[in-house]
Amino acid sequence: MALASAIAITEYATYKPVILPDGIEDDASMDENSAVSDETATNDAEMSDKVDDASVDDEISQEPSPSATTVQTDPFSPSGEKEIVLSSGDTFATVIGKLGFDKTDIYLASKSLSKIFNLKTLKVGQKLIVKGTRDSSGELTLTGIEIRPNYHEKIVVSKNDTGYNAERLEVPVKKVVRSISGSISPKAPLYSLQKCGMKANIATDALKGLSQVVNIKSSKTPVDFEFLYQEYYDNDGRVVRRPELLYASVFTGGKIRRIYKFTYGNWSEFVDNNGTILSSLSKTKSMLDRPVGLMKITSKFGLRRHPITGQIRAHNGIDISAPVGTPVRATADGIVTKAMYYSGYGGYVRISHYGKIETAYAHLSRIVVRCGQHVKKGQIIAYSGNSGQTTAAHVHYEVHMRGKPINPLGFVPQEPQRLMGDRLYKFNQFKRKINLQVVGLTVNKHKIVKSHRY
Repeated sequence: MALASAIAITEYATYKPVILPDGIEDDASMDENSAVSDETATNDAEMSDKVDDASVDDEISQEPSPSATTVQTDPFSPSGEKEIVLSSGDTFATVIGKLGFDKTDIYLASKSLSKIFNLKTLKVGQKLIVKGTRDSSGELTLTGIEIRPNYHEKIVVSKNDTGYNAERLEVPVKKVVRSISGSISPKAPLYSLQKCGMKANIATDALKGLSQVVNIKSSKTPVDFEFLYQEYYDNDGRVVRRPELLYASVFTGGKIRRIYKFTYGNWSEFVDNNGTILSSLSKTKSMLDRPVGLMKITSKFGLRRHPITGQIRAHNGIDISAPVGTPVRATADGIVTKAMYYSGYGGYVRISHYGKIETAYAHLSRIVVRCGQHVKKGQIIAYSGNSGQTTAAHVHYEVHMRGKPINPLGFVPQEPQRLMGDRLYKFNQFKRKINLQVVGLTVNKHKIVKSHRY
């Protein structure tokens, strides 16, 4: 079986984002042999001479904590700290109380801590670092507590003249960007990537994104690849967060296919070089994804007699029976273009879905989105009502394609969705930074990294 070959890994670390100059050319026209600054390309590059197969493990590597009694001798003699791992049934007060501290100290420390941290959120496996001092008579004094609720902050309780003080501190996180390249076996893509020493979650994520632009398994020869991913470490060198894929490219059929894992707020998706959202490339997709939970249609699309005016005219959508206050959800990702009271429609929301498709929701009682806001499929945008020209509470739902109303009950051709507005601007900035990192790491890789063959 042909496995990945010519594996090379390089990296550089940064505590702050790289500030890039304007006017970076599109990555399709970049010269991979172009020079980069010493700061980006050389100072931060580091070779890994051997890829450890243990990195296949999908979990974050941490030093094992066998039990709450990791230190065999008294850690508080004469002074020091002890690490405690919470087990099932443990509480903050009980685990510290077992160490022999005065109950008054425990109460005062927990009272101070509770002002900035909810002790009920502590979970099994959470680590506490307890600091104490034992005097010559053997009396034990609680001097401090440290809790790491997440990878980027810590809660510190310290003793002072008046009692205890708790504060929330930011933990410096070292970001290391790594580049890995080689060849993917069409017969076993995931296995061959893991043999490169790549984390399972990164390999799976990369193959998922690439599957939307190329069919690796149909290739008759190994497919050359290059990935960029980011790892997170604290000052002690411990991994504090799962690694994240940033970029993937493959060379197949005489062409280079590039994809970027772009994050915007809580939204994250694979995007190609032109800003096209890859998950939107399916040829057909139903736009009707239940704007309300119960689809009881009281009036269909087409000609009908208007219930108020009595005139026969086109009904450009469907009416869905819904009691006042029923949540109304966006039926696809998009941008809100109208959110207002709109004549006979009453409370009205209109959403553009990037291509030539728009959806509209009318007779709403309350709108919870604003014009220009990005919304996701299934997100609550409003609540049903009885506003505008209507005889009963319901939701009027429309789908427009290239400006013309179409029947929402049918399947609608889904055109590829492209990033727009601020999201497109941020993506272009992100792409420029990634392109510089790809070129910088590639140059260093050619200079200092020997090939590893499997």
